[in-house]
Amino acid sequence: MHSSRGDPEIPIFGNKVIAMYNGVLDLHGVPRNPTWTMLETTSDVGATTLTLMRDVDWKVGERIVIAPTGYNNTEAEEKEITAIDRTNPSKPIITLDSPLEFKHYAGIQYFGGGTEDFIEMRAEVGLLTRNVVYRGDPETSAKNEYGAHMMVHSNGMETLTARIEYIEYFNVGQAFQLGRYPIHFHLIGVVHNSYIRGNAIHQSYNRGCTIHGVHYLRLISNVAYNIKGHTYFIEDAAETNNYLENNLAILTKKSWSLLNSDQTPACFWITHPNNIFRGNHAAGADNYGFWFDTKPNPTGPSFDPNICPENEKLGEFTNNVAHSNGRYGLRVFHKLKSRTYPC
Repeated sequence: MHSSRGDPEIPIFGNKVIAMYNGVLDLHGVPRNPTWTMLETTSDVGATTLTLMRDVDWKVGERIVIAPTGYNNTEAEEKEITAIDRTNPSKPIITLDSPLEFKHYAGIQYFGGGTEDFIEMRAEVGLLTRNVVYRGDPETSAKNEYGAHMMVHSNGMETLTARIEYIEYFNVGQAFQLGRYPIHFHLIGVVHNSYIRGNAIHQSYNRGCTIHGVHYLRLISNVAYNIKGHTYFIEDAAETNNYLENNLAILTKKSWSLLNSDQTPACFWITHPNNIFRGNHAAGADNYGFWFDTKPNPTGPSFDPNICPENEKLGEFTNNVAHSNGRYGLRVFHKLKSRTYPC
């Protein structure tokens, strides 16, 4: 995708964009299983191999990212696979194109002298390569922080279906501009038939996936790495019943050009509690892993005095993991207190 900030724009959608209004959008790469896994054993500084917890369909020449396990989220490392040893197919050993610069921990810590109480701590390893790539042009995107973006929008519930899976997004998002995100579902309403599954989003200058004014959207098994601003972003605080499962975020970085809260970003920024979060990993934000930043009422075009998110019910929050974040793994602020009558 080619364009610059000064070029002509489509109203609402901007430029350097796949823009969709109503209809059906289908983007399907080759399925990958899994899109991310974890280390079986610790890999120390200087190591050139990784032992994984499970079998993978990854191939020589593909690129991966290893999550940090220290206190600094910049200890994430991107590498290329040069060999895969499947002698033990359930614990493959991956050879890297260069030695690791940091230690990546994998282990179980037991408490109380027994084996019942423990915390399992392992570095995540995400696959960045897909066979279909959507990207900004290499000549100007990084230099101007002005990448490609994709925006789907419609005039009402179920008038649009977007099925996006196993696509690689690279050099995406447009810094300094609201609404210009790699994957952006914008003010559609109910989207039962849509999903965002198995994608890899890396080097984004403006967030990762944005859920704005939609309900019942599914985000499953996506990998996001090296993202400016909130990575998985629920925008107005009116969005409900969205389903986020098994998504990975690594290296979420500050942005000084969006909302004030993007200066203290979260891997998962959650403005309405009535959504479902299962098995997601927040592995290295400048500030927060999961941030419930609830509001008295929705903001922006979704404002409604009869919706009071800070007193709505919590949908579900189970088996989520946060580590190597700059401040808190889980932050609940401002309020999260369910009431029978929220308003």
